[in-house]
Amino acid sequence: MQCRLLKLVLLFAVICLPVPVKAIQLEMHGDMNHRFQLYTNQNAFFVAEHKGRISDKDLEDTFGEIKYRFWFEGTSDDENVKAVYAWEVGGLRFGERDKGGGYSGDGVNLETRWGYIDFRLPGLDTYGFDTRTRIGLQPVDVNYWLWNETAMGVLFNGSHNAFDYHLGWIRGYEVNVIRDDDEGLRDEDAFYGKVYYNFGDGNKAGFFVLYQTSDADRDAELNDEITSQLWEVKYFQDNADLNVATLGLDGKYKFGNFFTNWDLMYQTGKIKDANFVDGFTNAVNDEYRFGGRSGNFDVSAYFMHFDLGYNLRDVKVTYRFWYASGDDDPNDDDFNGFLATDVDIFDSIVLFEGGYTDDDYFTERPYIMDKGFIMNKLSLDYQATEKLKTGLAGMYMMTAEDLEYENHKSDEIGFEIDGYTEYEIYKGLKIALNAGYLIGGDALDMFEEDPDGESDENIFRTTMRVRYAF
Repeated sequence: MQCRLLKLVLLFAVICLPVPVKAIQLEMHGDMNHRFQLYTNQNAFFVAEHKGRISDKDLEDTFGEIKYRFWFEGTSDDENVKAVYAWEVGGLRFGERDKGGGYSGDGVNLETRWGYIDFRLPGLDTYGFDTRTRIGLQPVDVNYWLWNETAMGVLFNGSHNAFDYHLGWIRGYEVNVIRDDDEGLRDEDAFYGKVYYNFGDGNKAGFFVLYQTSDADRDAELNDEITSQLWEVKYFQDNADLNVATLGLDGKYKFGNFFTNWDLMYQTGKIKDANFVDGFTNAVNDEYRFGGRSGNFDVSAYFMHFDLGYNLRDVKVTYRFWYASGDDDPNDDDFNGFLATDVDIFDSIVLFEGGYTDDDYFTERPYIMDKGFIMNKLSLDYQATEKLKTGLAGMYMMTAEDLEYENHKSDEIGFEIDGYTEYEIYKGLKIALNAGYLIGGDALDMFEEDPDGESDENIFRTTMRVRYAF
């Protein structure tokens, strides 16, 4: 008893001892997003990674959910060091008992979103370089269409005169070697560099290189299947040897009331020891499954995007186009389908993540399976008052190569009409409503329960959110 008492006294003394503490500025931020799916006639379509199904009858559903994110930022007085930690409750539906959304609210549903330190490299300012280093789980922005999500790594960001530069190493997948069978396996690593020239007023142009590598170190027959649904690097894990380089040019420029944004990318390299399966697996069963191919493949793919827009007072008109190349021949050793790493695309309320309940979507990538994509979109945004804005958009969508299934094939995704309105009730508190209607093209017949070569259903979806950010 006396020993325990002595330990408590010593612990209390240590806690109470005065210690030098360097002053920091501590900030807390939050994003409290309340989302509602008000109505859809095809709820089974909004299942991620192209597993959605289109029913021959209406499948209606309405739900509410929350998605909260909070983060602390601790910054030294001289701003040389910053520490950031963020946590999130993601996509927790009202009444979802197994995640804590039911009665009593008990459940494990917190996740770490960010956790990193950010500090200025000393000594380089003497030569005109302002360079900072980030270490940990952090936002990664190689390119919006290629890789724009959270990952673990070490990143260097800096500037010198009119130039900005970025270098990074990212560990996407970790192989823990603990058995003889693991010997030779290599982690999935990525290395990238970007250089931009700033023209002023936010205008810039530059180039970037991303190199991604991993080693499964075993035959394709022993690797898990990589379906064309999972045509994204984050899903490859240790199921293939990956040596792929992406070369890109991007930028933006304003001239008068006109503006433009652009992205050009080319991918080259090899994917070895891959067990690749074309087509897709039905979300319910394996009824629809097509031919596969195993072995080594040469990657040759490209992506292009541009925006042309005009600002006139409170009105912005934008034409957006993108082309993601697709794989045209499943029987050869070439892969021509553009390959993203981890992205979130919001350009369609029905097809992509444009619905406010954006954890529920058909695809997050700017292409369909390994068949690429062609987007033509015209949008109008109107800032009606200081607190009210609204907009409309129309888009015609296709795949770059035909979706082929059974004895049918088509590249027509269809025509979609979207609209939204958003109003700021109080500072930081906004309410928004949007809706999208997709007139399905025959390519969507591939995802119908009873495909017959022609699209039989159109898809409607409307969502709402009440969001407080501080």
